[in-house]
Amino acid sequence: MKTRLYSFLILSLCWSGITFSQQNRHFSMWNEAPSAINPGATAVMDEDIRLFTNFRMQWTSIEGLPFRTNSFGFDAKLMKQKNSQNHLGVGVNFTNDATGDLKLTTNLISVPINYTIEADKNTLFSIGIAPGFYQQSIRNNTSTWNNQWNGITYDQAAISGENFSPDNTVSNFDIGAGMHIRYAFDALSNINFGLSVNHITAPAVNYSSLVNNLYRNVNITAYGTRFLDDRNFGFSPMALVQLQGPNRNIVFGTTLDHELFESSKRTDYVQRSLVSYGIFYRWSDAFIASISAKVRGFKVGMSYDVNISSLSSATRAMGGFELFLKFSTLTDRSGYIHDRKLFRWNRGGGRAKRL
Repeated sequence: MKTRLYSFLILSLCWSGITFSQQNRHFSMWNEAPSAINPGATAVMDEDIRLFTNFRMQWTSIEGLPFRTNSFGFDAKLMKQKNSQNHLGVGVNFTNDATGDLKLTTNLISVPINYTIEADKNTLFSIGIAPGFYQQSIRNNTSTWNNQWNGITYDQAAISGENFSPDNTVSNFDIGAGMHIRYAFDALSNINFGLSVNHITAPAVNYSSLVNNLYRNVNITAYGTRFLDDRNFGFSPMALVQLQGPNRNIVFGTTLDHELFESSKRTDYVQRSLVSYGIFYRWSDAFIASISAKVRGFKVGMSYDVNISSLSSATRAMGGFELFLKFSTLTDRSGYIHDRKLFRWNRGGGRAKRL
């Protein structure tokens, strides 16, 4: 397991080094790293450890530098209780993005912490907070202004009259909070609901004498998984509503999940291996197609946004390309038995029953 974990970390760092850029967190495959949106969802999963890295590039056809985003996340279960799913969840999330000729760059790091309570054998309730750090900067040395036009070209040596320095950076403490509910119908089906508020402190992002503050960001999530009785096919519907000041981001759709092969007869832990195909709609903006594959603890996926808004004339319908890599694993298997038919571990001490 350590070898696989080290391999993932090396891949993640190399991937993160490819790009270091964009603006507001805006991912089509947001459900792959729920703790980045809602600290209440930290470590609410079947496994004990989860690592995630993501790269997104969008609107490459528009003149100037496109939006590019890179993120990395980690969460894990601590202080697990025997004969119960109560546990402490901790994690780290980092997002870096930049866009435009001014290289408007945003760095956001948060440390989500939550506690999950097993309300009954089917229901988990979690509540958490995410203290963090918000930084934004503008590189002003390439900007031009109307009063720098000399009749032939822009003269950057001319006084612009704007109250900007060549390197403007603002940074502030930030915090978010959220709650999450997970209900498991059986070993193959579950549903999750979440509510969170980010930027509770409304950190300032002013670059001049004018003071501007970030709007608080409200997130509402709903997602789940249902496998059919033959256990070869399933679907995972999901929806996200984000409200931030006058802005709205609404995404909904589903993936169709196909199990790759029959369960192993080995007695050691083996996770489900799946291929998933997704179709989603971002309200008044884009259609999103995705594909992902999960083998053992590794999952890799990609998505593409086809822009349909009024911006499509400039983007030529080319929205955003997104790529992610995730690794998750169990570290403590003492409370589980292997269900060979379901390709899962079920908590308990007796024979795993067929569902």
